[in-house]
Amino acid sequence: MLYRFVSGWIWDKTIPDPRYVSLLGVQWEDVYKTVENLNDGERKLKVGLLNFNSTEIGSWTQLLPDSDFSIIRLEHAKESTTWQTLYPEWIDEEEETEIPSCPSLPDPIFPRGTHFDVVAVKLPCTRAGGWSRDVARLHLQLSAAKVAVTASRGNRGIHVLFVTDCFPIPNLFSCKNLVKHEGNAWMYKPDLKALREKLRLPVGSCELAVPLKAKGMSYCLHF
Repeated sequence: MLYRFVSGWIWDKTIPDPRYVSLLGVQWEDVYKTVENLNDGERKLKVGLLNFNSTEIGSWTQLLPDSDFSIIRLEHAKESTTWQTLYPEWIDEEEETEIPSCPSLPDPIFPRGTHFDVVAVKLPCTRAGGWSRDVARLHLQLSAAKVAVTASRGNRGIHVLFVTDCFPIPNLFSCKNLVKHEGNAWMYKPDLKALREKLRLPVGSCELAVPLKAKGMSYCLHF
């Protein structure tokens, strides 16, 4: 069932994908502390929400009653996409048999032309061994980065808020861009130019950043 919510929409699935579900209890006071100074009082905050359940969405509207919310839709990765497929132990760097490629991860979907001040994402975290090697967690962070580079509001930039007990991927959202951390709320203001460059790289080691054959062709073109 597809239903409207404020200025956005969400895909309501009967059975949620357990890989994307976060059982974390949101500390709303901490969340408020991270966002309270973002509104300069002259306009409404525009907030994109990703991976929050319907109850949490209602809490957002109570927390920031004068803000506009859009729900970001994200189709889940195929179950066949595992950490091993994204980061295989071996890759054909010589490309003798085939050109290696990464499996695709669905892009986030939100109303065209929407601009955000904040993108808020709830990340799963099991705290078990190897918690960082989680496809759903990676997918959600990549999606947040994609929304940030396409939906920022001009020169004001954009903030990305992660709600999680485990720290976000530092090679996507670096410590130098962390502007506030309260409890399980992590607020970043990413360098959008740098983030855009990172998103041009393969999602994992399953694919070379620039295939060797392409490198060779590029090298030859200089002579």
